[in-house]
Amino acid sequence: MKKAIIVEDNLLIAVVYRHYLEKMNYEIISEVTTGEMAIEVLSSEKVDIIIMDIMLNGIIDGIDAMIEIRNHSNSPVIFASGNSDALNMNRASEISNSMFLIKPVTDDDFTKAVHKMTETKKPA
Repeated sequence: MKKAIIVEDNLLIAVVYRHYLEKMNYEIISEVTTGEMAIEVLSSEKVDIIIMDIMLNGIIDGIDAMIEIRNHSNSPVIFASGNSDALNMNRASEISNSMFLIKPVTDDDFTKAVHKMTETKKPA
């Protein structure tokens, strides 16, 4: 079974993402609410997809968390954020193996993005 992690501080949105991923037969290995927690989990877990909010609880945002995670993982990441300003979009675009979705994210957009990011990519 494919594995995923959800990094989202809005618990309702995290439940929606869990539902979408489970419909695609993903095992959710963890749901965390901070970039720091995501770094910790992904330092020892390998996943097929990372769903990452940008504005998170904690000290660092989702983009800074991914910069650190890239030191040991090239798993594809889908940034999902309501903050579609140029600064955040440019920062996110600098992260390798990534895609950006603007909230609210529909089931169809989410599913297409996951398929696009994982079709030929393997976790690293």
